[in-house]
Amino acid sequence: MELKRIAEGLTVVAVGLIFLGNTLGLIPWSVWWNIISLWPLLLIAAGIDIIGRGIGNTWVRALSSVLVITGLAYGVFVMPTSGASWGPWDPFARVPATSTANAGPFERSRPHDPGVKTGKAQVSGGVGTLTVTDGTGLVSASGESPLRPVFDASVSGSRADVTVGMGNGQWVAPRDHARLDVKLDRAVAWDLAIDAGVSQIDADLSQLSLSVLEVKAGVSKGTLTLGAVDRAVASGGVPVKLDTGISDFTLRIKNGEAVRLRVDRGLSTIDVPVGFESSGDDAGKQTYTTRGFSQAHGFWDITLDAGVSHVRVESYEEA
Repeated sequence: MELKRIAEGLTVVAVGLIFLGNTLGLIPWSVWWNIISLWPLLLIAAGIDIIGRGIGNTWVRALSSVLVITGLAYGVFVMPTSGASWGPWDPFARVPATSTANAGPFERSRPHDPGVKTGKAQVSGGVGTLTVTDGTGLVSASGESPLRPVFDASVSGSRADVTVGMGNGQWVAPRDHARLDVKLDRAVAWDLAIDAGVSQIDADLSQLSLSVLEVKAGVSKGTLTLGAVDRAVASGGVPVKLDTGISDFTLRIKNGEAVRLRVDRGLSTIDVPVGFESSGDDAGKQTYTTRGFSQAHGFWDITLDAGVSHVRVESYEEA
């Protein structure tokens, strides 16, 4: 059993070393596409572990961890496309590395509509850089992508429905030059969902009115900034669901805002700032609240599914 635990520990160390390389900029985040594509190895490793249990052989069980470590190493050091620095594995590449020259700029927008009071927005990244912030128009999207950008904005009565995406089409490589910048009307109360994909994401939502927020960070590096709760929209908690997936993520919350943070750590590290107090478990999740927390007024009700990530929660002072 000790040998099996040593092998499992080495697996965690290997994952940690990859994340350290991602954080330091020595290894790009895109290598996780390579690793994810090797998912059948997990089934094989699980099968080997089951066999080892059946015959009571610790050495055989340890082989399952060795197989996972080998897969991690293969995904990081062997699978990158030749001729492209840390590009994705060939099955994901449909065009030559020089195809970024075909990436074209785009810009779409819909002007402010004073009759619109609420809205639902779906913003999808892809592979590249994604920014989301506030603006004066109902919605605008600009950037550069070799794919076909998605932009749809409709209004029915006092409600808007918005869908914006980096693009549809075949995978291309390299994709680091793809960029999507989205601005949403700060005069509208938004039900907002962001799917970052494999992107570097910067979502500064500090000036937006939010009724619901869901962020899927995917395989990415990112920052999410929350401002003051709009108490005209939410008398209680504003639900925020944050799935950090495999990422290095920073959650910034305006100092003085009431927050309840429930965390499912997974294989992650969570840094919580001074002023957040642990209040035990809630439905299997570690719960933190800001000092003097009360549900009587508007507050950020955040559920964090950390996955395999490093997540920092920070308080900031508004300039």
